Amino acid sequence: MGASLPEEEKLISLIQLFKSGDFSLKPVFLHLMNSTENEKLLNLCIHVFCSVCTHEDLQKAENLNFLSRVSEDNAYVFASCARETLSPEVVPYLLALLEEWDDTVVEEVIRDSLDHMMDYTENLDWNAPVDEIGSYYMEWMNTLSPTFYYYNGEPVFPGNLTKSLVQRVFAVRGQNTSVKMESLPILLSVWSGAKCPLQYKKVMDEEVFQQLMNYIDTLAERRWERGRKYFYGNSVEGAL
Repeated sequence: MGASLPEEEKLISLIQLFKSGDFSLKPVFLHLMNSTENEKLLNLCIHVFCSVCTHEDLQKAENLNFLSRVSEDNAYVFASCARETLSPEVVPYLLALLEEWDDTVVEEVIRDSLDHMMDYTENLDWNAPVDEIGSYYMEWMNTLSPTFYYYNGEPVFPGNLTKSLVQRVFAVRGQNTSVKMESLPILLSVWSGAKCPLQYKKVMDEEVFQQLMNYIDTLAERRWERGRKYFYGNSVEGAL
């Protein structure tokens, strides 16, 4: 991790370390993410950050200094990946970006992520101003456990995710069509470290169906705790 190591190699080494369950060099990763001027590298850093960050990481604004100078492309990446943090602590950053990227394509994906995370359109208009969404967020936060991670408003748990996946799969089984679910297969793949056989444009035939059933059985054999967040089978919070 020396200063002479190229950024790309440093990031690859850090990712491999994270995959092993060792997050001790996360400060090195955060420094890389906030200092790089390589747009493609920052894109990858954002994806990794959203997958490994904790509530505490998000509570420290200095960890996301890159957002103050982020390009439109990577603002879009962050907005779309934010839901993968599974943390309500990411919402204030999305609200700040919403003000900055008003009337752009980034605004649409920010609102989509906000609605996915806390379902604000249940009570507010899709185009509600930032202050109204912010007030809704504060009320919503009071209903959550501060230690849990959430997906679709519920404490995240792989069993619930695979159930949603299976329901969608059965709905299209035999139709020789793609399932067109993106976030769940990605989340399950990142959580387990085993690639979900169901990809966004993959046609659902009997072979893929059986592969998915075997995959779900494999996940079910592991020990998961409700409300905890994982990266390649390891809790991002470490052993509790």
